[in-house]
Amino acid sequence: MDSPFPISPEDAARRLLISLRKPTRLLVAISGGSDSTGLLLALHRTLANLQSPHSLVAATIDHALRPQSAQEARSVASLCASLGIPHRILTWHGTKPSTGISAAAREARYRLLADAAADLGAAAIATGHTADDQHETVAMRAARAEADNLGLSGMASAMLYDRRIWVLRPLLSVHRAAIRDYLTDAGIGWIDDPSNSDRRYERVRVRQDRDPGMRPPADEAAKRRRALSNGAADLIENCATLHSGCLIALSPAALNADRQILRHALATLVAVAGGKPHRPGTAALDKLMRLATSGSPGRMTLSRTLVQRRRDGLYLMRELRDVLPRLVPAHSTILWDGRHRVTNHSGDVLRIGPHSEPLSPSGAGVLPTAMLRHMARICPEIWMVSEMEAETAVLPELVSVEPALPLFDRFLPDFDLALADALARLLGRKAYLPLPT
Repeated sequence: MDSPFPISPEDAARRLLISLRKPTRLLVAISGGSDSTGLLLALHRTLANLQSPHSLVAATIDHALRPQSAQEARSVASLCASLGIPHRILTWHGTKPSTGISAAAREARYRLLADAAADLGAAAIATGHTADDQHETVAMRAARAEADNLGLSGMASAMLYDRRIWVLRPLLSVHRAAIRDYLTDAGIGWIDDPSNSDRRYERVRVRQDRDPGMRPPADEAAKRRRALSNGAADLIENCATLHSGCLIALSPAALNADRQILRHALATLVAVAGGKPHRPGTAALDKLMRLATSGSPGRMTLSRTLVQRRRDGLYLMRELRDVLPRLVPAHSTILWDGRHRVTNHSGDVLRIGPHSEPLSPSGAGVLPTAMLRHMARICPEIWMVSEMEAETAVLPELVSVEPALPLFDRFLPDFDLALADALARLLGRKAYLPLPT
């Protein structure tokens, strides 16, 4: 996000450290580039100046994609040692994909950092994303123009990874030039990764081609996104009910809400009901809004979700297509149909699949028989598979089934936290990890 006044790296570091609610150990992700090196130095100096109760550890990810990466990681380790900051090198082992390398590297990077944070006792991860990165992100997402341009809010200042640790981005109001000036004044160098000039990557093309005078209004877009998410959270809290764990009903009052808030709530609920990690696109949402606000009965499917408009409100549930049985190996966890996280605590193989019998009306309220039959075919039922391939009922203590939210469970921006928590309450799941600030 941009600020009307220049922000220095130490200003940003001070804001972060003062905002932390309790003594916190931060894991600083440092690649050796100017941004992350500037972040580490600013936090280190500010901690000393404030005599703060917080502490730092650092980690460098060696993606093992270039011959020089191991030596670069060792040079970062030397810098951290000179500052008295504990440091680890985390190497991405294994075969690298031939396509989608940027996305795969991002997944590996966050996984390694989260594991290291847990091992080192860090309560949050700090990364060196800058205002320049924010502008590039907004430009990239604007070019795709999907999901009602919600992506124009850019990166959040904090993001919850894998439901277990917050990733903080304190430098989003600081420009790269200011960070490099700061390091130069301190007599500290940095590593220039040659991939940052490789036009095979979309971000590099955007960086090189965009007008440097153009500053997308990321701050205003982020405020709009937060307001939409908070409004959608209130709508869900007040107007949504859950039937038998698989049918979401919205009362007629919800359909008279502010159109933009209703649209955001419906987009989110459709993704949740269908077990999808992304909201539907603009054209599908336009059609859904026409159905929801028409006042006339009707139905449609989008993002694996069946939506029915009735006189008594709007109903959303997983469509019947491709709701398939799966085996759950002993002592393992799987994600079934994107909607349920199933953990097998037993030493036997389990099978999860749709219900074999219709649901009883008493378990789902006053609903039409056809809807109850549909619900049975999308609700999970679990059986134990014996060596004779016969199936028997599973004792409850041998298995746990938790609602999943792929839309939020992997990467949750802080401006969606209230909305994610509203959905967790609706589905009967515990709240997400609160922000450390």
